[in-house]
Amino acid sequence: MDEKLREAREQLVAALGRQSSFWGLGKITGELYAVLYLSERPLTLAELAEALGVTKGNVSVAIRVLEQLGMVRRSMRPGDRRVFFEAELDFWYIARRVLEQRQKPEFDESFRMVEEGLKRALDAEPGQSRDFVLDRLSRLQQFYRELDQVVERLLFIGPSRIFELMKIMLRL
Repeated sequence: MDEKLREAREQLVAALGRQSSFWGLGKITGELYAVLYLSERPLTLAELAEALGVTKGNVSVAIRVLEQLGMVRRSMRPGDRRVFFEAELDFWYIARRVLEQRQKPEFDESFRMVEEGLKRALDAEPGQSRDFVLDRLSRLQQFYRELDQVVERLLFIGPSRIFELMKIMLRL
């Protein structure tokens, strides 16, 4: 392989490993996606493990995360018992799946907890501290509602409409 291409692949593996780690998915998960994304053919667990220099067990755990998020898919070859994996190339599909499966449930739980805190604060003794906490929690609750509406619309309208809206906004 050309040295510059090898370096480019290593850069992507490092970048996606870093990004994946930041989002709490684990470094190997992002690195696996990078290897599959730049692979010209589907790869087996053993090939992925070798490419990253990790165990098949580590690859197996990380590949399940990628499958759940819709970032990779399995395939089989006639006459071959091995499972092959390939990267999903539609980034909007991936973003939507991540929002639906991972971020939205976490956001909903946080929103529920803020509402519960607000109810408890309403039951507290009247006073300046209560008013302060109620004000802060109400502001956060309003922000969560607005953010939830944005996420819901993003999940509903899709990339082509998002880009149309962005073009309109840029003209303003």
